[in-house]
Amino acid sequence: MWTLLNGRVMKNGTGVSTGSSVAQALILYFNGIIYAQNSSGVWYQNGSPWKNIGTIDPRNVVKPSNTSLFYGINGHMAWGSGIYNTMTAEQQLAILKDLGVTMYRCDTADAGMSMTLAMALRGAFAGSGVGIMPVLNPRSAGWDPKGTEAAAYSLGYDFAVRCTQPLKGLVTHIECGNELDTVGLQLGGDGSQTSDWNPAEWPSFRGVIRGMIAGVKAVDPTIKCGVNVGIPMAYRALQMLWNGITPNGTATGVSGAATLQWDYTTYHWYHSSGKIECAGRNNACINVLQVLKDSFNVPIWLTEWGWSGSADSATAQSAYVQETMASYYAIKDKYNIESVMMYAVIDPSYGLIQGDGVTKNPAYATFKNFIAANPVKTA
Repeated sequence: MWTLLNGRVMKNGTGVSTGSSVAQALILYFNGIIYAQNSSGVWYQNGSPWKNIGTIDPRNVVKPSNTSLFYGINGHMAWGSGIYNTMTAEQQLAILKDLGVTMYRCDTADAGMSMTLAMALRGAFAGSGVGIMPVLNPRSAGWDPKGTEAAAYSLGYDFAVRCTQPLKGLVTHIECGNELDTVGLQLGGDGSQTSDWNPAEWPSFRGVIRGMIAGVKAVDPTIKCGVNVGIPMAYRALQMLWNGITPNGTATGVSGAATLQWDYTTYHWYHSSGKIECAGRNNACINVLQVLKDSFNVPIWLTEWGWSGSADSATAQSAYVQETMASYYAIKDKYNIESVMMYAVIDPSYGLIQGDGVTKNPAYATFKNFIAANPVKTA
């Protein structure tokens, strides 16, 4: 039993340190978690040690903004260094509002990063019409691509729980992993064949994604989970996960593994890969969007798209943005594309804004003007 006696948190009659020398003023049980607030208004979350979570009341859960999902962009709000760290949430939101985007894709690799996103959602972003879609990054949380499926599942589950808890009630979608297929998993080919994938590393790949989805759903079953690949023609990897197929060096692999299914398919596509509706080597002209639609029959999110970095001139960047946005806007209903999220808002090679966070590339105006001229109804 938890009590508060003379400003001290007690558990079953024994004093519990909150990591603060300031007397406690309030104890709270909310959403299955014990919190304590000190007399200075700072909240702590139960743990070993107790964690300082700031001055926002954990009961002050802000419902996700009723936003349109379609126009989005990537950023790194929760990074601990660099331009995103020096810019406030208010400053980043002002750019997003000026552009007209309504979804902000931001990576998280621990509870602290998720808390940064949560504070923004409860603060500047609350009621703004701009939502945040977190993407979980187990590559920064100790995931071993060569480990066992059981170990990867356990890591993915625990990692997802830690990252999702601060975001409960604040986000509607979470992407479980970012380009995990690019870490030694591909043996050869272009990724479109079962035999292109490494049997030795496949169990860990599958396990960590299964664990992340289970962890997110354990915290909040209403959050929709997405899964992506980073290799342009790696749709076969997604098909294998969905249908419980493990690569074994043959064209068809071996069936019988646990299936892994998700709420929306996420995919990455850049200028350097050509046309997504006519892709592949040797003029194969494979319609990747049609493959994704037919294989999974769930909404598609293009969570990264962009030009070819410094290989494209400023003029080429702007032209590519105009052409690509027009194309995705025209086909969104045909393929059930719910969101297209450009990479990125600020980046020295791929950003609408250069690395200083101030200087706008010509593509900035192209991107902004297209959204203004082609609104998408609120979801």
